Parts: sequence; C-alpha cells; structure tokens
Amino acid sequence: MGVLFAATAQAQAVPPGFPPGTAAGQIDPGLQREQLERNQRQRIIEERARRVEVPALQGEAPAVQTLPEQGERFTLSGITFNASAFLEPAVLEGLARDYVGRPIGFAELNELLRQINALYEQQGQLTARAIIPPQTLDDGVLRIVLVEAKVDEVTWQAPEPRVDEHFYRRRLPLEAGQTLDSTALMNAIQRFNATTPGPQLTAGLAPGTRFGTTRVDLQAFEPSPLQWSLFFNNYGNAGTGREQYGGNLTWFSPTGVADALSLIAVATSGSQYGSLRYSRPVNRYNGVAYVEAGANTLEIEEGPFAALNIEGESQSYGLGYDQPWWIDERWLLLGGLGYSHQNSETTIEGLTLSETSVDELILKGQLEWRAQPWYLRYEQRVRQARTDNRVTGDGGNYLLLDGNTYLSRSLGAFEMVGRFGWQYASDPQALPSTLHYQFGGISSIRGYDPGVIASPQGVSLNLEAYWTLNEHWQPFVFFDYGRAMELGTADVDLQSVGIGVNFNWGRHLSLSLTAANTLKDVVPDQDSGQVLAQLIIR
Repeated sequence: MGVLFAATAQAQAVPPGFPPGTAAGQIDPGLQREQLERNQRQRIIEERARRVEVPALQGEAPAVQTLPEQGERFTLSGITFNASAFLEPAVLEGLARDYVGRPIGFAELNELLRQINALYEQQGQLTARAIIPPQTLDDGVLRIVLVEAKVDEVTWQAPEPRVDEHFYRRRLPLEAGQTLDSTALMNAIQRFNATTPGPQLTAGLAPGTRFGTTRVDLQAFEPSPLQWSLFFNNYGNAGTGREQYGGNLTWFSPTGVADALSLIAVATSGSQYGSLRYSRPVNRYNGVAYVEAGANTLEIEEGPFAALNIEGESQSYGLGYDQPWWIDERWLLLGGLGYSHQNSETTIEGLTLSETSVDELILKGQLEWRAQPWYLRYEQRVRQARTDNRVTGDGGNYLLLDGNTYLSRSLGAFEMVGRFGWQYASDPQALPSTLHYQFGGISSIRGYDPGVIASPQGVSLNLEAYWTLNEHWQPFVFFDYGRAMELGTADVDLQSVGIGVNFNWGRHLSLSLTAANTLKDVVPDQDSGQVLAQLIIR
C-alpha cells in the first residue's frame, strides 16, 4: 500500500511509471461522480444552444385610417387629442402645430395620422392607432382620437396548460379593462421564454367584442408531464467497466408551478450512480431554487489496480438559487449562489485508504448571447472549498476559479462549435484530488479514458464542425486539446482528432458514433484511440 499511495497529502498518488495526476479520476469515487455530472451538464448546454424560442406576439395590426381626397381645402385654428398612455402631449402638440393656421386638405391630415402612428410603431405599440372620427369644423378645431386598445378578455388556446394559469398571469402585464401595453407584454413574454426552466408562451392579438378593445389569446408550449430516456453507451473506463446503461426521468410541474423533479441513474459492471434533483421557480422573474442529492459506488475490476481490490463510495447533496438579472433581445445575464457537501471513501482490501469530506460555497455568473446565426454562453464560478481527510487528519481551505465557454455558428447546413474550459487553484500543491480538473472522456478529450489524468489546474479546448445532411444524418469532425498543469513535474498535453456521425429517427431514437485518435501518449500501454457509441431511446 505504501508503494501505491503517499499519505503525506490528501491527493491520491499512483504507481511508479505513471505520470503524476493519472488514475486519480478512475479510483476516486468523487471524481467519477463528477465525470458523469459533467456529461449531463454538457448535454444541457447543447440543448440550450439549439433551443428554438416561439414568437412572443402574433396577430395583425389594426388597419390604418385613410381619409378620401376630395380636393377641399380648409384652415384649422387648433387640433386636440385625448389623453394617451404612451405619447407625451408636447410631442403631439409639436406635430399638430405644422397643420394649424394654413390651408390644408385631407392629404395633409393623412400625413399627420401617419406621423402619429409611426410614433406608436417606434414604441412597439401594436394595438394603438390615431383616427379622425366624423365631425364638423364649425369652430375650426379638429379632434383626433387616439385609440389605445384596452384588454377585453384573456383566453387560452388549446391545449389547456397543465401549469396553473396564475403562474403565467403573474408574469404578464395583463388585466381586463386596462390599456394594453403591447411592448411591455412582448418584453415580458420574451423574458419568460428566455429564462423559463420548461414551458414557453406566445400571445395572439385579436379584435375584442367592443370598439377599442383587444382580445389576448395565450398559448403555452409545455414539456410532457413525464419525460424519460434510456441510454446505452461505452463511455466508462477500463477499471469499472466501459459499458454504461442508465436512464433519465423528469416529472414536469408536479405542483403546478413549472417545477421539476428529475432522477438520473447510471451503472456499469463495477459502478452505480444515482441522483435526484428538484427545482422550482420562486418569483415572477423566474429565479429558480433547487435542491439535489446523489450517491455512487465503484469497484475496480480490470486494469493495473484490479488486484488491489479497490472500492469506493461517495455521497453528495447541495442547494442553490439562480436568478436572471438582466435580459434583452440578445443578452441574458444570470447570477447564482450554491452550497454543496460531499463525502468520499476509498478502501483497499477493506482498509480505509482515504475518507474525505468537502464543503463548497459557489458563486456563479452566466452570460448568454443569442443573435442568429451565433450563440455564445460563458459561465464563471468562484468556489470556496473546505476539505477534511479523516484518515490523515489533513484539511484546508482552497479557492478555485473555473470557467466554461460554448460558442456556435450556423452556416446553412453546417455548424461550427467551440468549447473552452479551465480551472485555477489558489494552492495547487496541496489541493486534494477530489477537487482536481479532469481530462478524458466523451465531454472532454475524446480517445482517452475518463479521468485518465486529473490535475490541480488545467485547460481544455474542443473544436467541432457538423454537417446536417438531412433530418436523420449529421456527420462531424473534431479536434480536442487539453493541458494538465501543476502536477509537480512538467505539464502534460493531451490531443486527439476524430470523426463521428449522429443519427436521429424522429424524436424517439438517436444513435451517436465517434472514432477518436489520440495524438499523445500520457499513460503506459495507452490505446491509440477509441470508438465510442451511444444509443438513446425516448
């Protein structure tokens, strides 16, 4: 045991002949859990990038009045307007001043109406118009009526939403009898659709039952009440089994407020993992609170560590809150605060080698920019971690910074994608292995085993190009690069290139094949590459 591990630090060491940093991700249960959760996070990011938001408002604008030209000329001594919720009196008076005190006709009045309606259009007021009702001009004063539609009623288009109506109405500036501010309504729906954890909304505007009113028809696009998927892949590592099988189950809106309860289970021949998460919007701006818990076990069955009868287990729980702070048509800024706790234990021949607990306080900032054909997402985390190893008595406080970037651009049938991730540690020499940055696996440097190297600091880069042939086939090529740093010796570079293809049959079945070739050896007897496959049934 003394040959295999050094107890002078909390990080697990490795056998002679292996570069520092290798294998920790394959025998530390906390790091194995992080590998699986990283795959899940990558899937969520990709789904978010390809998400299509429904139009906020639909419907035709009211017809613009045009007075018939009759050749008659007259001189006005004044023009009056009724009160407006959107246009300032001084602005209206300034427009009217040019049409008073000189001979004009219906052509000039039509131009005045166009100028006023242009002001409404600039403000995005789709249901507001200026009209000239029938009237006499005996006193030389023209009366222009500003018709700013009031909400007649709010209806729901089929199918009826499963989420409580109050949940939606609380987030929209809609009240029967009130003047409809279509700009505020559109902004509210756009904000909702950009920040909602599940459903999306669209609104249609139609004439109300009375003059000067508008009916608002809302339609909700909600996920299925139960969403499930089963998957089979070979994304595991040699020690605990390459073949993975598992599933996801999400119960949408169990309490009627667009909350979600999600279950994930993954297993190989030598490992089991499960997690449970509940998330719930808690305010009208779609701030989301969540709690989660997970556990996993492992047993090394193959490879250089198999004869040592290494076993491990890990449990974790956490809670947090994410709040959208600022949003417009292209940008979304989100901030979050979270706490997590985990316990990890590794044994050899039944003897405890390491038993480590980690408490983390996490401050998160996330920036999203969406401007077709571009999409950009960057997440920055500041982590304050406290660790305690009950076997060695070692412990400490560590500051970690990590960031992840996702950038994509569509080029017709092609799509270019780039990902960049990094981690910095304030005390890399003493940082426990359970907090290390990992390399290898389907969401990292493909072609290498998951967790083949874990280091206190590191960077990774993934470049991908996709070609959508049709609704079924999507071939792609990629290049992956990573650098493991602060290992106590020279930095270690990982590189791989490869090709792959995605196949989709409707929305119920998808298959992914990836052939990755490694360009640098980082462990003894390393394979030159891997062929990775995954089948998903929904």
